[in-house]
Amino acid sequence: MKTIKTKLVVLTGFLTMLLGCGDDDSVSVDSMPEFQSLNQQVSSLPGEEFLFEGIVTDPAGIKTVNFKYESWFLDKTILKDSLPETYTISYKFKVPDDAEEFSVHTIPVTITNAGDVETTRDVVITLDRDISAPTITINSPANGATILIGAGDEIDLNIDLADRELAELRIESDILNETIPISGASHNYSNSIDVPNPGSYDFMITATDAAGNEATASVSVSVVTDLQFVAMFLTDETSDAALEQDIFGIPFTTEGSQVTGENGYVFTGKYYAAAANSEVRFIPQSGSFGPFTFGADPNTPGRLVLGQDASVDPIVLPNVGYYEITMDVRDLSYTITSYTPTDAAFDQVYILGRGIYIDATTSTCTNNNDGSTQCWHFNSGKPFTQDANNDYLWTIDVTLQDQPNDEGANGYILNASTSGWAPFWRTNPDDRSQTVPGGGSNYVFDDSALNKDYTFIFDTHLNRIIAKER
Repeated sequence: MKTIKTKLVVLTGFLTMLLGCGDDDSVSVDSMPEFQSLNQQVSSLPGEEFLFEGIVTDPAGIKTVNFKYESWFLDKTILKDSLPETYTISYKFKVPDDAEEFSVHTIPVTITNAGDVETTRDVVITLDRDISAPTITINSPANGATILIGAGDEIDLNIDLADRELAELRIESDILNETIPISGASHNYSNSIDVPNPGSYDFMITATDAAGNEATASVSVSVVTDLQFVAMFLTDETSDAALEQDIFGIPFTTEGSQVTGENGYVFTGKYYAAAANSEVRFIPQSGSFGPFTFGADPNTPGRLVLGQDASVDPIVLPNVGYYEITMDVRDLSYTITSYTPTDAAFDQVYILGRGIYIDATTSTCTNNNDGSTQCWHFNSGKPFTQDANNDYLWTIDVTLQDQPNDEGANGYILNASTSGWAPFWRTNPDDRSQTVPGGGSNYVFDDSALNKDYTFIFDTHLNRIIAKER
């Protein structure tokens, strides 16, 4: 009996020792975890993902990796059962949407080895990542400008750049190519260029910032030996800013004569004068009144005068109605002819597409019959308002914004029916202000046009549409 008791005591002691050892998973180690590498400076933004990345080692084996930051409700532990001696950290985390831009956050990263020995390093997250490309403003020359060749410098380049931190300006053309390292939040580039030969010259301007974001812009000029133009525009605006405020349609395009000897000299524009004594001028560059503006000689009817800005006297259209205006650069003359359209007017016209809202609430993607979503369809077209004095003239106020919960292009088509596709108008891809009955292509808005208010003005006789920002 004594022998049995002795054996039970020994067995109980052994089990106690075994169970006691089981209560502690740690083992005795003489090593400490090491960060062989760790990206400790991270630039990100609210709502963006960033990556914890690095390499950690320990001969005893890596047991856990922990990322903890209470302000962002981050407490992530990666547990490694296999206890690798080397572990590559690669853990993505999304910054909360409501985090403050340009704020700084320090997040400890802690690694533990098989013996529960810890090493901690801090990762500093700065919410300042630059994702915006530089802005490029070409002050001169005006795009499409025609410049007379002379003894001095014909082209004056003046360009403003802006960004959080600029890095480089590059200009490429047939007569000028240079790359300039720059810095700071703004930079002005100016250069006067002597052009030896007449011709058309295109300048491509590229600006890069310190984060590698890139923006491009271009400007084209024609240097001529006499006043011969590749294009001519008609406008009732009086400032450069007004010429640039629309998406399309201003200034009005004209038609150049194709008669031998008249090409580049004779241009005809059609215009609707909404009020008596409406004033118009001709400009050969679409975005500016300089360097050339053609107006009326106040002392000689039918004679043009050449100016450099909108101060030149306008051509006056005496009555309300449609006019055909022809100008001839060769003898600086012009003629105006009033006329009455003979084409049929429409009972109603509609705008349809995607991303177009009436009163910022009713979408052209909303079916007029059942309220379902149906973009780019005549069932969802929204009506223009007809002008009280002109059956051909229609207007509508809209807000452009992206269509929620729907993938596709933001753009428009015009039509005159709620039950079919005919008649319809799309736009001329070479001149978006021209509407093409039964043809053309869909107009797709640039993202920069979204989240703004516009007035669309559609003339079914002139087949012209204007989109002016309100």
